[in-house]
Amino acid sequence: MPIADKETRARSFGAVADRYQRGRAGYTAATIEWLLGAEPLEVLDLGAGTGKLTAALLDAGHSVTALEPLPEMREILTATLPAATAIDGRAEDLPLADGSVDAVVAGSAFHWFDREPALDEIARVLRPPGVFGLLGNRFDTSVDWQRRVRGISGGGIYRAGHWPSQPELRERFAEVDDAPDFPQSIEIDRATLKDYLASLSQVATMDETERAEYLAGIDAIWDSEPDLAGHETTTLRWRTTVRRSRGLLPR
Repeated sequence: MPIADKETRARSFGAVADRYQRGRAGYTAATIEWLLGAEPLEVLDLGAGTGKLTAALLDAGHSVTALEPLPEMREILTATLPAATAIDGRAEDLPLADGSVDAVVAGSAFHWFDREPALDEIARVLRPPGVFGLLGNRFDTSVDWQRRVRGISGGGIYRAGHWPSQPELRERFAEVDDAPDFPQSIEIDRATLKDYLASLSQVATMDETERAEYLAGIDAIWDSEPDLAGHETTTLRWRTTVRRSRGLLPR
């Protein structure tokens, strides 16, 4: 199957918003505290999706504006997280005033943005000193069956170039740091695992036959792996990667 263009893949999440909500991992309290500290901040969550990162920010006591362009995703976010201010918009043209937020974060979303315009807009809306956080969840591939699933699901946000590099970010911020990965574990069944994989853009843009064949391959893994066969549920182990930029530089 030819790979769909970026715009088509980005729009594909609308059709799988429910599966995205059920299958995607959230973010731990320790992750949010390392990124933003303990004091409450006004935070803009870019490409918020159904609110996986938004929920963790709210739980940590922050005030959150969640920007999400797809109405199907935004509808779930609004219904499940009424404490957040959900808005439509694009990272490259933010509908916020200059210097209006303390922090801007993007969870598994920045690779969908046009990088330089988005970084310009992030710098514009940040209130100095400002924090910009990039976050993403990935399978812990030290687990054999998770490594096998990861092998058929592609590189996702971890392919080279999906995030601005540390040198790029140091052109805009005084400090740029990567945290040690934050582990988290969640209990899943095979339906939840298939929801996660179906929510990936490369799967969401498959035709129905191809997608059914792909997801049948996940059933084959579940039925053949010693850690999964015969079990209704299992523990899925994730690792969260975080890059934090602080101290907005004058330009």
